[in-house]
Amino acid sequence: MHGWSSRSNRAYHASTMCAVRLKPPLGTLLALFWIVVTIFFFLGLSVAVFRTPRFPLAIGMVRTTGRTGLWITLAPALVGVAGVLFWSRRKLGAALLLAYSSFWSLWMLSNLPIVWNAKQSFCIRSFCIVTPRVARLAVMALATPFILAAISTGRATFRSGPGKGDEGPAHST
Repeated sequence: MHGWSSRSNRAYHASTMCAVRLKPPLGTLLALFWIVVTIFFFLGLSVAVFRTPRFPLAIGMVRTTGRTGLWITLAPALVGVAGVLFWSRRKLGAALLLAYSSFWSLWMLSNLPIVWNAKQSFCIRSFCIVTPRVARLAVMALATPFILAAISTGRATFRSGPGKGDEGPAHST
């Protein structure tokens, strides 16, 4: 053991394991990145909906005109913003981001029957997806990262167990 006792060896490994646990896994970082990018997209879309009284918004099942579109763009984005802001309080932030990711993954998957053979599926202003095959791929391409983010944030929500994880980073052990 080169002069090192097994006690100091265990202490060294314990300290390295603590240091490793401070860094979130790559999947969690990618999930947070996706969530933040989509939050900015939906906040920007909310600003456009708010500024234009007759804004045409067609996202799968929802086809609205005007500020009614804020219910589908702004409300989930605010839940996502709260989740990112409360990420340091692990369970609360992760639960909010789980709700955000689950909402959008279920929303995207619920659009599959609608876009399956639709002539026109997703429209934002003058840009519309008009090919069903492209629409199906778009739905799956958008749903997959939300599903993965929901899995990642769900693991973070339920990993710490009851009563653990809400202390914040200053009180972590």
